Amino acid sequence: MALAWSLEWALALAAMVVAAFAFGLADMALAKAGPALALGVSGLSLGFMSARPDPAAPLGGYDTQKGARLWAMLAAFAAGGWMTLHVPGFAICAAGASMAAVWRLGLLPLSRGGVLRGRIGLRVVIAGGGAEAQPTLEHLARLRRQGVRVLGLFDDRDGARSPPLQLGVPRLGTMADLPDFIARQAVDIVIVTMPPRAEDRIMQILAPLWVLPVDIRLAPHDSKLGLRPRSYRWLGELALLDLFDRPLRGRDAVFKRAFDLVLGVLLTLLALPLMALLALAIRLDSPGPVLFRQRREGYVGAPFTALKFRSLHHAQRDDRALVPVARADARITRVGRFLRRSSLDELPQLFNVLIGDMSLVGPRPHAVGARSHDLEFAAVAAGYAARHKVKPGLTGLAQIRGFRGAVLRPEDIRRRLACDLDYIDDWSPWLDIRILVLTLPAVLGGENAY
Repeated sequence: MALAWSLEWALALAAMVVAAFAFGLADMALAKAGPALALGVSGLSLGFMSARPDPAAPLGGYDTQKGARLWAMLAAFAAGGWMTLHVPGFAICAAGASMAAVWRLGLLPLSRGGVLRGRIGLRVVIAGGGAEAQPTLEHLARLRRQGVRVLGLFDDRDGARSPPLQLGVPRLGTMADLPDFIARQAVDIVIVTMPPRAEDRIMQILAPLWVLPVDIRLAPHDSKLGLRPRSYRWLGELALLDLFDRPLRGRDAVFKRAFDLVLGVLLTLLALPLMALLALAIRLDSPGPVLFRQRREGYVGAPFTALKFRSLHHAQRDDRALVPVARADARITRVGRFLRRSSLDELPQLFNVLIGDMSLVGPRPHAVGARSHDLEFAAVAAGYAARHKVKPGLTGLAQIRGFRGAVLRPEDIRRRLACDLDYIDDWSPWLDIRILVLTLPAVLGGENAY
């Protein structure tokens, strides 16, 4: 929805610019052209305020004709003003509004077709069944044609209190099964249907869920809180209370992936000659493959194969990263010592970025079931799994703060986790750029790297 809205703005403004040139405003003095441009922009801004996407509609209203009609009415009014008064500002406004109306009409069959084919929409899971879930399921059933798809519900009860099929929605398991289902299945929103008075039970449900990249909402149907309508987030006529939001959504996720691809391709092309030289040096230095492949935890904890230049003797490799590399570790090759100190052993992970397993910036990926000797990362750092809400990164906030090298104490992983959670909470495009800029001096400093 956010991307469609941004493109609508861009197309409308582009049409206004074309119209302005067509009417020769570029050649006029500012004193004459300024009022016409101000009138056009003001009229178009009024249109955007009137036709903005409906936040309560699952598809923002792009699956209805309402927005297109509003734009068409504005275009007709502005065109009438131009023909009557011959003021260029009206013509510019009419051009922008007409383009926005055409854009909305073009999206209408695409959005409806996407819903019918199951390609777009909102994938919902219900936490809690029985009588408490009934009003929520009834509301969501009325939104099916708008792309709302209830995948199932989870409840610890069974029998009459929570039937196996409720309003056509199957009960897929207990609350304990919900985190694994979300990790395996694409889910947009979890709606908790228990009453707010069941606070302890709600917290038990949320404990394993808040670390997952999904929106979590509470449907307080019998709430005695007496909240005003503005306190709720509306989904159609269904009132919901926010509990947790996913860190990256809509155009933010699209921007981050586009940023990774564009800059990742550029960096890979620039690094290819250096990677070729490093591969040759590794091959000449010690027997074994040039690359070291290791299973690591990625987005939502799903494992992927991370690539690195081999820095240890092949016969002494540590596939599960159980034994941390010490400063004078005999397992490190001569070339490997240089690679590890300079972090050049991580360069092949640019290919992980390009295929989508990683991002340029994010929490560093750890080995599956990460541990160091008898130190299990997930056991010593509360909320450890929350670092998997975003893709792992080639570099991250922990790296530029100097937290590199071996993990020897519980405090080591806790400090790095704190950096990862700070990054997730504070993410912005500018933070990614700042981390990338500061990575080079952090790497050149070589602190804690061996």
